Amino acid sequence: MSTPPAPSDEQAFLQYQAVAARRAGFDSMMWQAPGLGLTAQAFLMTIALSPDTGQLAQIASGLLSVVVSFMSVQLLAKHRRHELADSIWLQDFEKSRGLPEVHGPAEERCREAGMPSKGLVRLRSHRVWTIGLVVFGGVGLATAVVGVVRP
Repeated sequence: MSTPPAPSDEQAFLQYQAVAARRAGFDSMMWQAPGLGLTAQAFLMTIALSPDTGQLAQIASGLLSVVVSFMSVQLLAKHRRHELADSIWLQDFEKSRGLPEVHGPAEERCREAGMPSKGLVRLRSHRVWTIGLVVFGGVGLATAVVGVVRP
C-alpha cells in the first residue's frame, strides 16, 4: 500500500477552512441546545406548578423535565467535545505552519490582550449551563415526587 502524497498548500488551506467552519457550527449548536432546553423547561414547569394541573399531568411534566434536562446536558457536552477537538486540530495546524494561533484557548488570548478574567467571567459557561440544567431537572424530579405523594 502506498502512502498518499502530502496535500498541497491549497488543499491544506481548504481543509483548514472546512474544519474552522465545522468548529464554528459546533460552537453555535452548543449554545442552541441549552437555550432550547431551558425554553422546554419553562413550559414544563408552568404545567407542573400550576394549581389547576392534575396529579398525572404534574408527574408527567416533572418527569419530562428530567428527561429534557438530561438530553440538553448530553447534547451540550457532545457539541463542546466536538468543538474542542476541532479547536485543537486548528491550533496544531496553525503551529505547524508558523501561523498566528487564533484557535488557541480563549482564556490565553484574553490574557495576552491584557484582559484577565475576573468575577463571573472566570467561570466556564458550559459548566454553568450544565449545572443550571441539572438544577432544573432536579426541580422537575421534585415536582414529580410531590405529584406522586399529594393527596
